[in-house]
Amino acid sequence: MKINSKNIVLIEDHDEALKVWEENKIKNLDLVHIDAHMDFGVHRARPIEETVNKARSLKELKRGLEYSLAFRRYEYNFAKQTNIGNYIYPAMEKGIIRDFYWVIPGRLREFKQSLKFIRGMLKSFLRQGTCQSCYRIKDGIISTQFLGRKFIACILEKLPILKQRVLLDIDTDFLIVDSLINSNNTAKISKRKPWILPEDLVKVLKKRTNKPQVITIAYSVNGGYTPIRYKHWGDEIAFLFAPKDFKRRFENSFKAAQYFNLFCSSSKKEYYQKAVKLNPTYRVADNNYGPLYLNIRKFAKAEKEFFKVAKADPKNPAVLLGLGNISLARRDFKKAKKHFSVSLKGENSRLFERVKSQSLLNLAQTEFRLKNFKKAKELFFHYQKDKPLEPQGRYFLGRIYEKEKNFEDAVAQYQDAISLGLNNIEIISRLLETACHLKTRHGIIKFIIAKYKEFKREFLRMKRLNLKKSKKIKGLQKIEEKMLVVEKS
Repeated sequence: MKINSKNIVLIEDHDEALKVWEENKIKNLDLVHIDAHMDFGVHRARPIEETVNKARSLKELKRGLEYSLAFRRYEYNFAKQTNIGNYIYPAMEKGIIRDFYWVIPGRLREFKQSLKFIRGMLKSFLRQGTCQSCYRIKDGIISTQFLGRKFIACILEKLPILKQRVLLDIDTDFLIVDSLINSNNTAKISKRKPWILPEDLVKVLKKRTNKPQVITIAYSVNGGYTPIRYKHWGDEIAFLFAPKDFKRRFENSFKAAQYFNLFCSSSKKEYYQKAVKLNPTYRVADNNYGPLYLNIRKFAKAEKEFFKVAKADPKNPAVLLGLGNISLARRDFKKAKKHFSVSLKGENSRLFERVKSQSLLNLAQTEFRLKNFKKAKELFFHYQKDKPLEPQGRYFLGRIYEKEKNFEDAVAQYQDAISLGLNNIEIISRLLETACHLKTRHGIIKFIIAKYKEFKREFLRMKRLNLKKSKKIKGLQKIEEKMLVVEKS
């Protein structure tokens, strides 16, 4: 089968692949997923009838109904749950995907090192999908059954030769992540190097998948999974499959990458500007390692990264968000407020949609910390309108209502935040304390008991895992003290 531009689609975020398959009216094809991540998460919110039919226990039914009802209170479109980590499962449910081949990074040695990790992932997703199955392991390949279909995870050299038509789904982070053990975006920050080159990957795929119906290629720079210095590899892969159709695009992309890498090594503004002129997406939040260093609280390194880009692009909303986050973490609320405010006033483009939303939430939190509760409340309402399913804003609105002695609304916000996924000892403690002011507290206390049990199970599991790995849990003593208070209450 001839491969041309009609067969190949380049995407920024991997979940866009689902939309591509739907637009092409794909049905019942095998999927070859080349990725350092399985992307097979199960949507938590479902139609009520489906939730009831698929629940395997009363506990699972209660949990499923609670989340689904909370979701439906604010959003009717269940597809809004789709993200980079859960777009494959709904594609299988819709009949787009038949059998699933997940090609994982690394060679046989890395496969053996990652085997425990892979088995854990398989057990987890089989459990989520209300499906029980055993699996078989050979050198470099692990296979099972899921929803009556084949599920195979293997290294590249063990991918079977597939003569039938397939969907080929490639994430460029596959080339950079050398092992599933290092698949977290904060592993090996600034030190990732390719373990396989695009030409070697494509050479193998051409031999083993000779009839790709559609090829989706995700850059995956957003989130820091693919370092931006390798962004052009997405275009190179497309070029290697269809040289005539992607020659000009790859040349442009390669030139932009050269300019950006020169900027990284020299900090010269003119190289940054040339890269951005050729490809505006080089301005994205993850065009530096700052967000990743920020995630692991290495503020000095994060600040250095942000300042480097800020000198070349001072009005970049993502950089201002990053600097604001550092100030917020350091409790310099006045400086944080300034950064978030300027970020929000910056350019409105699709490139910075997520950045603007996060800046709004963080500005609201900053106003809260500055005790400007009226302004904070206004901003949280704005954020809630923009992101109705995000629990963090609801938690802070609960805090504000609590301060206003409006305990009924505080309880409602806390309960919604917990139902939408924010289940920690802080919010459980506050909900318990606030509920005591209400006459209708008995039903709320039953809810608290159930949620506390869920939290405690997960907390004890994480504690055991961290003890095994000799890792400390931040604020362990404070968490356990609050747990004692809740249990005595």
